[in-house]
Amino acid sequence: MLQSIISDLENDDKRTFKKDNRNYVFTSNVNYPNNRDLSSQKVTFDEDLNLTEVIVLDGDDVPNMTLKVSDIDFSPNFKNNYFDLDAIMSTVNLEEEVVETTAIDDVIYPLVLPEGTKLANEEKVSMTDGERVILTFSGDKPFLLVEETVSTMDEFTVIPTMGEPVMFMDSLGVLSDNSISFTSGGINYYLVSDVMNQDELLEVANSISVLPTMK
Repeated sequence: MLQSIISDLENDDKRTFKKDNRNYVFTSNVNYPNNRDLSSQKVTFDEDLNLTEVIVLDGDDVPNMTLKVSDIDFSPNFKNNYFDLDAIMSTVNLEEEVVETTAIDDVIYPLVLPEGTKLANEEKVSMTDGERVILTFSGDKPFLLVEETVSTMDEFTVIPTMGEPVMFMDSLGVLSDNSISFTSGGINYYLVSDVMNQDELLEVANSISVLPTMK
């Protein structure tokens, strides 16, 4: 978080600075690829140059996020096994945390579609340990939405992914230039398009309700 704040300050050649009582206030543009509405930040340091507050604003200069800092530990101490994967996983019960599903009883449809785009085809495929639904949308902004049942792993498995992490709804997803994938309610979702940009992908993905909807 701190690194991102400082990076935005350093990368904006047109950043501004003013002294407010005993505080120093910097204003700069921000880079939040997962939320294009956020455009600037006001970063406040006290007279000892300690970070005290960060306000992130949208394009209309309306504050959207405020971070107040009371203390920062620049020299934290960690136990020897703090980053030990085996030690971490010994405290995690995967069977309790992962919702396993074997069938898709209700297909989930996006509540928001790009203008001039509609559902063209729906196909359900049986897999060895579950089901997969492939939804094909055609029109001005064609895309493919795949819904697949989740199965638990016998042991901790690292699955390589390409893209940047993005938090939305109740899930952590992975966003690339032309796709987004996430898991919610025991279903894996994969949304891909050759023509939609990241903002459009996120808008459709955010509209995928956990409740079944009509086509």
